[in-house]
Amino acid sequence: MNKTGTQRIETHRLILRPFRIEDAEDMFGNWASDPEVTRFLTWPAHRSIEVTRMLLNDWILKYRDDGFFNWAMEWKENGRVIGNISVVRFIEELETAEIGYCMSRTYWGRGIMPEALRAVTDFLFDTVGVNRVTACHDVNNPKSGRVMQKAGMKFEGIMRAAGKNNLGFCDEVRYGILRGDREEKPIREKAQVTVRFAREEELDRVNELRRLVNDVHVAGKPEVFKPGFSDELRDHLRTIWNDPRQKVVVAEVNGRISGIAVLNHITRPENPFMFERDYLDVDEFCVDENSRRQGVASALIGFIREYAKEEGFRRLELNMWEFNRGALAFYETVGFTTYRRYMEMKV
Repeated sequence: MNKTGTQRIETHRLILRPFRIEDAEDMFGNWASDPEVTRFLTWPAHRSIEVTRMLLNDWILKYRDDGFFNWAMEWKENGRVIGNISVVRFIEELETAEIGYCMSRTYWGRGIMPEALRAVTDFLFDTVGVNRVTACHDVNNPKSGRVMQKAGMKFEGIMRAAGKNNLGFCDEVRYGILRGDREEKPIREKAQVTVRFAREEELDRVNELRRLVNDVHVAGKPEVFKPGFSDELRDHLRTIWNDPRQKVVVAEVNGRISGIAVLNHITRPENPFMFERDYLDVDEFCVDENSRRQGVASALIGFIREYAKEEGFRRLELNMWEFNRGALAFYETVGFTTYRRYMEMKV
């Protein structure tokens, strides 16, 4: 199995990401303080926001462990955190993960939790490599069972007095899904992709995709990257645009810019340890969520590679963060290899 830690996942309506301490107000107000939400849970409703902050601090420390999976559910429409979904138990020898979840009452009954559960299940199968995902609920809470059914899980049985929650001992209804149970996802047809250099009037759209790149970095390394997309970050695109050593590449699908990359000609002079280096650096690479798995990213790389050859470059470079394992898999597929690593030690 591949323990990747809590990576950012995007669905139609949600962004699933690691929690941040500034989520305390949303968590406390939206669900953690609501006794109706916590009725069938194993922890009581929070009496103050300080309790919520203490819990979040604990979770944030645990993100250092790549075996810790706990996602905040951010509602795209307003950016508020409305619930959480996590792996509550990992049985490595059985390659099994058990999921738990809870969400604000305001959002119940809209198919949101099944959407999150399906996304996390797919992540655990496809990225982490588990063979089985399970979940259970109090027999007196059948609505939670319907969430599991809608996410494709199968009823496996009832275990008498097998659990204990805020109401006391309870019979647990258990659901599960195996890797082989999933329906094969339909293969998307390759889109008609046009890759070219950006035009100045397209820079606002380029910034929209640059913001997605920043959001991924914030979710993966919140102690390094600043949340939000500041005016300084937005305006930096003009600096890139006006720099003759940099180029902005866009991929257009059906008349809409769906992918971007920033290219930077870098020269490193010779020094006592190293020869001179002259190469093309690929930065801020991004494909819109709705255009992925349609050949857009590969088309971008193909264009960049041909441009590099025409300009006489002998190599392309890029750097990426270790948490972004999905990106790493793609880059390796198109021919990039790792030749250097930056490492850290938390003290």
